[in-house]
Amino acid sequence: MREVTIDTMTLRGSGIVTVAQPARGHRFTLDSVLLADFCRIKPRDRVLEAGAGTGIVSLLLASRYPHTIITAIELDQEAADLCRWNSHVNGFSERILVLQQDIRTIGSRSRLGQFDIIAANPPYLRTGSGRPSPSPGRRKARQDTPGGLSAWTGLGKYLKNRGRFFLIFASSGAAELLTELRASELEPKRVRWVHPARGRGASLVLIEAVKGGGTGLEVVPPLVVHDQNGGYTQEINELYGMQT
Repeated sequence: MREVTIDTMTLRGSGIVTVAQPARGHRFTLDSVLLADFCRIKPRDRVLEAGAGTGIVSLLLASRYPHTIITAIELDQEAADLCRWNSHVNGFSERILVLQQDIRTIGSRSRLGQFDIIAANPPYLRTGSGRPSPSPGRRKARQDTPGGLSAWTGLGKYLKNRGRFFLIFASSGAAELLTELRASELEPKRVRWVHPARGRGASLVLIEAVKGGGTGLEVVPPLVVHDQNGGYTQEINELYGMQT
């Protein structure tokens, strides 16, 4: 196994989690933290995290929602092994099941209509587009999988009726993502745009969709990451559990 670092993270002060992740290559970013924060979960919801990496979203959700049961799916063997270790060291082994599996073949381990919540951070670059990363792990995380976005939105079949699907994606691909969600009978219900700084265009979008939901879309106030001095805004500091 490659060299790893041991890092800690908290989400709005809900408890510190320990995360082992590769020292070089694909490491969790603000995207994953924003996704975990955007999720709205009820007690005892069954959650599926697709493309879990080393498990940061699952860990943050398990810490913030202590009665939640989570299935974390990750294709890469090394990342899945780290996800299992992270689950164990944080005391979540009984609440986080880690499967090393392709999202397109999870039917062998999961039933249709099994989950209340799905959370995903799909790759946002089409294969062959953009400048490829020298890191294989980072390249896998950023480039789309065979089947493209439909492979991710197709996971909606594992949601219960009225179950919720939470995603974070590049803003430039928002129209395609919304189209794919509706094609999978997942109705977009809540959207939040993420801007790197005030006065700059959005770089990311957070979307909540409901399986079998009616029409009607709520656009919540935008999230701005950096202030005029280049530091984090008050909301990002609060998200990271920092005092301002």
